[in-house]
Amino acid sequence: MTGSRHDNLEECRIKASILLKILKSTNFEKALGAAARFRRLPHLADLSPQDIVSQKENVKRKHALTVIALENDQPSWADLKRRLEKREAIRARRDGTPLYPRRCEGFINEWYASYEAARSHLREVGGYLLPYRSHFFICKDEYIRTLGLDPLDEDWNRIGFDWVKPADRDAWERLNSKLQSIETEHAKTQ
Repeated sequence: MTGSRHDNLEECRIKASILLKILKSTNFEKALGAAARFRRLPHLADLSPQDIVSQKENVKRKHALTVIALENDQPSWADLKRRLEKREAIRARRDGTPLYPRRCEGFINEWYASYEAARSHLREVGGYLLPYRSHFFICKDEYIRTLGLDPLDEDWNRIGFDWVKPADRDAWERLNSKLQSIETEHAKTQ
C-alpha cells in the first residue's frame, strides 16, 4: 500500500492511523503486513516484521506518519505536510474561491455548469474563463481589474484567457502568483 499523488492531508493522516491500528491489532497476519511497512524507518529497518510486532507498543503515531510520508516519496512527515498543504492551496485557488472574492460579487457574469459550455462561449464571445467551485464563468475586463489583475497583461493571451486549462502553464503561474500577492495584501487590510 503506497501513497497516492491524489491523497490530501487528511487522507494521509487517516492512512497513518489505520496503519498503526493494524500493527497493534490482534490479527497477527495483518500486523505483520503493517510491520513490513514500518521497516522503511531507519531505526526499524534491521528488525524483522515479527520483531516489530513484538515491540508494537513502542511504535507511535509519529512513526506511522513518517511511513506514509516515505511511501509518498517524502523524507519526513513535515515535508509531506508542506507539499500537500501547498497543493491543497493551489487546488483551492484553481477551484475559484480567490477568483470570486466578495468585492466581485456584484458583477453579472455568464455562468456554466460545464467547462465545455464555458469554453465554447469564450471562443465565440471572448472574455476570461474562470472557475468557481464546480462551475465556470466568463467575465469581462472590469471584473479582472476589480480582482486586482491587469486585463491587458500579456499572460492572459498566453493562457488563452482560460484559467482552468491554460495554454501556457508558466504564464498561468505568473498570473496566479500576482493574484496570491493581491489576496495577501487584501487580507491584511480587512
